[in-house]
Amino acid sequence: MTEPPGPGPVPGAVPETFVFACGSCGKVWEAVFQAFFFTDPIADPDLQSTLEYVDEAGRAVRSPLADAVCPRCGSLRVRITAPGS
Repeated sequence: MTEPPGPGPVPGAVPETFVFACGSCGKVWEAVFQAFFFTDPIADPDLQSTLEYVDEAGRAVRSPLADAVCPRCGSLRVRITAPGS
């Protein structure tokens, strides 16, 4: 994944907010990710777009829907919803 130039908005990104709830300890938290599509003509000559996420600290991360971990207990039993769901 490509590292963005530090924390802050990523040009062309769309903010996505997720609400996380741990199924083990009950902790609930919210996080905002910057989602953006990019193409890499060297890695993918067919120019297929790739969806990337950037977390609140400015780090490129895998999809928050795939790798959610509870910050309190470390559990992987995390349910993810949109705000207001």
